[in-house]
Amino acid sequence: MLASVFLSAQVRVLLSVLVLLLAGEAVAGRLDDLEKEISEKSSSKTEKKKSQSRTYDDAANSSFGSGTYPSSGGGESFLGEFWIWLFQYQYGDPFASMSSDDEEWMDGGSSIYPQHMLGQATAPYVRFDYNWQQIDSLTDAQDFRVEVGYKLAAFHGRMTRYTDDSSTLDINQYYGILRYGGYRPGFLPGTFEFGIGFGGVQIKGNTDDSSAALTVPLKYYPAEWCGIEFRPAWYEWMNVSARDYDLSISLGHRFIQLRGGYRWLSFQEVDINLDGPYAGISVSF
Repeated sequence: MLASVFLSAQVRVLLSVLVLLLAGEAVAGRLDDLEKEISEKSSSKTEKKKSQSRTYDDAANSSFGSGTYPSSGGGESFLGEFWIWLFQYQYGDPFASMSSDDEEWMDGGSSIYPQHMLGQATAPYVRFDYNWQQIDSLTDAQDFRVEVGYKLAAFHGRMTRYTDDSSTLDINQYYGILRYGGYRPGFLPGTFEFGIGFGGVQIKGNTDDSSAALTVPLKYYPAEWCGIEFRPAWYEWMNVSARDYDLSISLGHRFIQLRGGYRWLSFQEVDINLDGPYAGISVSF
């Protein structure tokens, strides 16, 4: 599993130094305590729903409940088709000075379809991230991300293992992404990417659980050597809502970047969280 993957001692030391430089005040508890609170919160919510259900049944059978209630069902459908396979990526360097040969790139900038040059972190064909996060003196995390895409469509997978002195917690996220961006000189300098993704999450601790998940990744690289990324995600653990926010800054060049950031992982009405700074590396194609 993920626990069998280790970086060399030199890279681990470098990441540790970067994390310490980024470290703010991170408050967290034991993983077992977190899971216990989540379980108690889940049981409380279940009892509340049962109580509300009995209240609704009583109202429906009373003289005040004899009317017609609006249906809770219904739905909407998305209209239109995305003819994404009819278009090709445009190649060229958006950060270089313009020449007569760059007119095709400039014309392509008006297209709604992502334009990607090999090695850029935005709208990549393939990208791999590794992050090491410090939660507190007893708890840390190893985080792996993979991103595979072409044109408007992409797949994101994220596998995070939290470890303390006595237990582990795995959070695995999988998304299908619809993305937009690339080089848009009339809108922003540099390159950017906006996406919306739907998928699922698997959480494995003392109790295994899964739920639907939503993410809205944002990337902006005003210059080729630096960029900022924000990756919010929302899902549930045992019917308790989770907010998973990731903000990072990268420095590097095409193909490889060093990354530093902060990840907030909190659960609704639960005191224990898994917040902390991290450092990592990204490889993009």
